[in-house]
Amino acid sequence: MEPAGVLLIVSVLLVACLMLLTLSLMRLRGSAHELEASLADQTGARDRADLLLALASAVNSSLSLEEVLNVALTHVGRLMGSVAGAMYLVRPGKAELYRESSYNLTARARGSVRKLDEEPLRSALSVMRPLVVTLDEHTAPGLDQGGHPQHALVVPIQRSGQLMGAMELYLNAWRELSEDQADLLNGVASQAAIAIRHAQLFAAQEENALTDELTRLPNRRALAQRFLQEMQRARRHHAGISFLMIDIDHFKQVNDTYGHLNGDAVLAELASILSTGLRESDICARYGGEEFALILPETTESGARVLAERIRSKVASATFPGGLKLTISVGVAATDEPALFTQLIDRADQALYAAKQGGRNQVRVADMKGPAPKPHPTKPEVEAV
Repeated sequence: MEPAGVLLIVSVLLVACLMLLTLSLMRLRGSAHELEASLADQTGARDRADLLLALASAVNSSLSLEEVLNVALTHVGRLMGSVAGAMYLVRPGKAELYRESSYNLTARARGSVRKLDEEPLRSALSVMRPLVVTLDEHTAPGLDQGGHPQHALVVPIQRSGQLMGAMELYLNAWRELSEDQADLLNGVASQAAIAIRHAQLFAAQEENALTDELTRLPNRRALAQRFLQEMQRARRHHAGISFLMIDIDHFKQVNDTYGHLNGDAVLAELASILSTGLRESDICARYGGEEFALILPETTESGARVLAERIRSKVASATFPGGLKLTISVGVAATDEPALFTQLIDRADQALYAAKQGGRNQVRVADMKGPAPKPHPTKPEVEAV
């Protein structure tokens, strides 16, 4: 065969080999892409399963609403690639949602309250499904890293058709949600709804256990807990505490003459009077029977005396159910010495006894520098808190 013919055959074979090699490489590359896609799908599915498992575990193992909300936010935020997130919850009787948990937002980020009929909630709530919404300068919260997000992925949280809250995941770029992502977000919302409901039920049980049924004030058990907290706070901040013990004069006659139902109405009315005008930090509680107590943090003896006289005068001028005119006696104890904090209740009770013995309808202040008084004969000694 001629050399030219051999060269031609060899060239054809080389081209054929190159084509076969190219096809093989393309097939291998396609298989690699398929493998990568398969691994990505498996990783995504595993991440989604891990998220829902973590949420379910948090719901079942903790009654802390804050813990469950943090788990939901941080996990789903990582999967969705959000730069920050916030969880908003409904408050009874309000047409607004309040931010209860967040991450990567500035301390006083705008948008702490969201109105239901305004963006970014309005669009997502109208369809009740996850939706990406554009934020403006009035609704975009500040980010820890600086700047403001451009968009928010809003996820409504509902249970049995009742809106319980919404999750906002903040994004720097617009994106369309896939069906899998929407399903994941709906699953997270369902778990969050269960957690919120559990926490609400637990909080209601706690409130009932610490609330006086008649007056809706904290009961004696709650008072003891709060008093312990205030003593600890006062020691840390080197502050004082005042304690008021209040008793309705001749209350037994009210029950005997007008009946216990009217007596209950009197107690409820007095509770309302005592609660009105107090500072947010003050604690008013029903101590037992016709006795009430007030804890006044960071209040001096003179300040506590002024408040006690104001309350006594207000009660004396009030008209109670059944047209009754009643008075109260008040015992006051105050100190800024930590060693005497545990004596405040006993001292206020003894001052109240002195007010009763002195003619009632008056305020008496305990001498905290004198020796601790002995229990008065008409009442058992008050237990130390």
